[in-house]
Amino acid sequence: MKQQICKIGKKIYDKGFAPGTSGNISCKVNGKILLTPSGSCLGELTEQDIITTDLEGNLLNGKKKPSSEKFMHFEIYKKRPDINCIIHAHPPKSTALAVMGKDLNTPLIAEAIVILGEIPLVQYETPSTRELAELVAECFIKNDAALMANHGATVCGKELNETFHKLETLEFLSEISIITELAGRKNEIPPEKIPELLKLRH
Repeated sequence: MKQQICKIGKKIYDKGFAPGTSGNISCKVNGKILLTPSGSCLGELTEQDIITTDLEGNLLNGKKKPSSEKFMHFEIYKKRPDINCIIHAHPPKSTALAVMGKDLNTPLIAEAIVILGEIPLVQYETPSTRELAELVAECFIKNDAALMANHGATVCGKELNETFHKLETLEFLSEISIITELAGRKNEIPPEKIPELLKLRH
């Protein structure tokens, strides 16, 4: 799993979803949390960099400090015992919408509804704080993705590859949303068709 975290971290970095030392990844394995370290570049991770903690944040293994957003990961896992992976990143188009104060709940493409469901916008709180962690975790009770005002985006899933694909889908939907906004025209999916897509999702 540590090897997989490094591989996905490289993909996230190469796509420009987490520039510099931004972004973090975690996975839950046998009740323990594998977490990327604070101040690390996701594109340059090694297996030795990955830290192991419990759900309260107590360090079990590793020499570096856990990600500064560790509280957000822990709180989401507590609210969603069914998921095993979380990615927090700063994909530019999704982050742009978060800075604009827009959510992504306009039904534009079927795949986004099936894969992501609703995508709320979490109000701004200072990064790395418990206040932000609690706000984001609350959104994940019913959702698998959220935009964070003036900050970035977070997604969750059962497996790491699936979670990464959700991040890709989120950024694609953000790009479509921005393009249609600039074009001044959006043909939304008819409301009566949404239940069919939600049925596919569930």
